[in-house]
Amino acid sequence: MDLGVVMSREVLADKLADGRTGRRPVATWNTRRVPRRLTPGWTNRLFVACSGWWRGSFPLAGEVGWNPADAAAPYALIFDPRRWTPIPAVQAPWFRGWRYLASPPGGEATSAAARLPDPGGDRQEVLPQELLEEDARLSAGAPSPTGHADKCRHRP
Repeated sequence: MDLGVVMSREVLADKLADGRTGRRPVATWNTRRVPRRLTPGWTNRLFVACSGWWRGSFPLAGEVGWNPADAAAPYALIFDPRRWTPIPAVQAPWFRGWRYLASPPGGEATSAAARLPDPGGDRQEVLPQELLEEDARLSAGAPSPTGHADKCRHRP
């Protein structure tokens, strides 16, 4: 099963930095709703949209964490930040929280017209390579751009 979430570029950079450095073998994305169609094991994918464009995916666990003390977002999607798979940027629809994806972004069901234009143009989108460079800078000791890298609960 494929799910999609929207992350800010700073949060995505933090998740990529966590994966690249191996600091956390799993990360979480807290949510109000529990997805009920996940398959067992690491057979699911968590696709990430950033600034209106799909960027890539993480392997997503088939189980969901639960924290009854967190009334705002008691469920946690558990994913592996070490196994990021970038994809060609494809325009993402606007949504909040998470959503089921009928097909992977950029897959056969996505029209070629929705693909990101040549990055050499006047757009100032942060592409996956730029995010990787940013997380390399962060892992070298620079402070987190969000100022709260550990706000999301991580389970070892």
